[in-house]
Amino acid sequence: MNVLGLVFSVLLILSYGYYALLDKHAAGIKLRNAYLSHYEANRKVLNQYESQFYNHALKRAKTQTRSEEMQERQEAGEEINEKEPELNRECARLNLWPLIQEGKEAHPVLYELAAKLILTFYEPLHPEEKRFEYRFLNLLLASAKKSVQDEKKFALEKIVLLDPEMQKIYYKMLRGTKKWDLREKTGYPPFSEYVKAEPSQEKICIFHAHPDLLTVIFNPKMAWKLHTEIHRQDGSPLTRELLERIAGETHIFTIDQKLLDLLQLSGYQNHEDQKKTFIADVGGVSLRKKLSLDNSR
Repeated sequence: MNVLGLVFSVLLILSYGYYALLDKHAAGIKLRNAYLSHYEANRKVLNQYESQFYNHALKRAKTQTRSEEMQERQEAGEEINEKEPELNRECARLNLWPLIQEGKEAHPVLYELAAKLILTFYEPLHPEEKRFEYRFLNLLLASAKKSVQDEKKFALEKIVLLDPEMQKIYYKMLRGTKKWDLREKTGYPPFSEYVKAEPSQEKICIFHAHPDLLTVIFNPKMAWKLHTEIHRQDGSPLTRELLERIAGETHIFTIDQKLLDLLQLSGYQNHEDQKKTFIADVGGVSLRKKLSLDNSR
């Protein structure tokens, strides 16, 4: 019996040892695959960046006549109609800086717009709580103001909310989902693609805005109709009259003048996207990087 017990003990020890080695080996393979996927995704992002950087530099180096510029805009309009809308440009993001520095009382329209954005985009993350968007926005602004005072380099991504549960929701908002569709109500975008906090007086450039942001500013019907109109070949110029016409066609009978004061309707041709977001998905690893295209830096 003693010998039999010893044999069983040895077999049991060997079994545990084998299982531990097998588990370690499997974990090693998983880690290796994740590393390789991340490496491949990073290489794809860099390839996209190098190609975009070259095209950007080439475009800036050319001296074009007015007729060539008009032709380029027409070609760009045709391409936009064929493809999905581009990502929301940096010049088209809501700037929370005035709210952080001066408060909602000084900028009520911007405050309501920010709350509507949170409600529109991140409804899947909301608990069953009325006016959640206002409670979250108030907490975000208060935490951001404290962060501005305490840190030399301020960034929305580094804000630590004073509520741990809200911090978890904010983390999900910052990350976003791999895919989202506002019309289908699936997923949600990264928060920093539609919101920024910079000490500037720039208005929201709606020409470079994604239709999802235009949906927040106006409504879904007007958003897509306006986006199609200003980006199509020989489309109408972006003016207040155009906004009012499309607003009437989509049953928005008046547009608040205070809302119009937040929007940039001219001068958008001079906007150059100095920073662009590049995305790559490899083996379940999703990599998103924002890189500068300015070769003078």
